[in-house]
Amino acid sequence: MTRYAIDKVLWMYGRDPAYRSHFDADALSHIAGEELTEEERSALAGKDIRAIFSLGAHPFLLYSFAIQVNGGWSFQFMLDYVERLKGLELGDIET
Repeated sequence: MTRYAIDKVLWMYGRDPAYRSHFDADALSHIAGEELTEEERSALAGKDIRAIFSLGAHPFLLYSFAIQVNGGWSFQFMLDYVERLKGLELGDIET
């Protein structure tokens, strides 16, 4: 697993509008140079929050990513986000 690379993509997506725009246009091409496994690339490109969490992404970075993917925060977003992650165990997030 390349947790640093996953977290880097999540960080950039959550913080950089230009990065986000390029990612949204063609995610697989945009992350081609990152040290990611095929499973990680697929989860990121598909914006699969549950899969990304399961791959060991830092929860704070994943949450920021999810807010951007959603187009912003709302109570409904929060309810959906919690439901999407229901039943998953938090792994080691020590950096």
